Amino acid sequence: MRTRPRAVVAVPVCLALQLAAVGCFSARADVALALYGIIGALCAALTAMVPALLRRGPSDVDVRQAVAVERTRIRHDLHDGLGPLLSGIALCARALSDRLEGCGLDVERALVHRIRTEVSNAVVEVRRLVDALPPAAVASLGLVGALRDHARFVPPPTDVEIVTCALPALPSAVESAVYRIVTEAMTNVVRHADARHARVTLAAGPRSLLVTIADDGRGIACATAGVGLTSIRQRAEAAGGTLSVRTVRGSGTEVRVHLPLPRAA
Repeated sequence: MRTRPRAVVAVPVCLALQLAAVGCFSARADVALALYGIIGALCAALTAMVPALLRRGPSDVDVRQAVAVERTRIRHDLHDGLGPLLSGIALCARALSDRLEGCGLDVERALVHRIRTEVSNAVVEVRRLVDALPPAAVASLGLVGALRDHARFVPPPTDVEIVTCALPALPSAVESAVYRIVTEAMTNVVRHADARHARVTLAAGPRSLLVTIADDGRGIACATAGVGLTSIRQRAEAAGGTLSVRTVRGSGTEVRVHLPLPRAA
């Protein structure tokens, strides 16, 4: 049995919530109209997103380029369109909740609280969808090409070298994880390491991919501290991998990430 996309299911739910809001707040026309507009805006946004989410790329020789363009557009719609709209709706719902505070309208406040919760969940879902889409650079240039292109723009005095062995075809999720891990590590090197040279190495084994980022900078005091390392660790663990850090004050840092690869068919 085929399941409908979440956005398709959410549209009639939004419409039902609009009707429920009008019914619950029939005695408060201003509140009813405010809620009706908030939920309507969400419904309109979801309706606009459905065609983009359902559209498929062509199946000819230009499929890679077409899919890259489509993914970039969807990413833009989610990140720059629906995301801020949901955040605005959340702020309006919060303001409405504050106005209802102390008015004795317990049922109405509970409904607004539920709307705020659902909108917050929707924001989290949008972020998850954006993260699940391959970075535009990877989609258009491939993983290695995207990393080399990024390394070209690392500001001096740090020079970044990308070294790769023969890599198998990698799943899209692994490519996305590697790209974000490496670019985050490059940012750390530039901001904190005071390094002149950094080397990024990608080496694939039968069951895992090893990503190494080594620099000749000043090292770090603690191998577990810092927002950058925390982000890298979280991305590695989200992809089922592990992170290890070796550092010596004054002698550089080496970040090693092992990511599992699917068994070859």
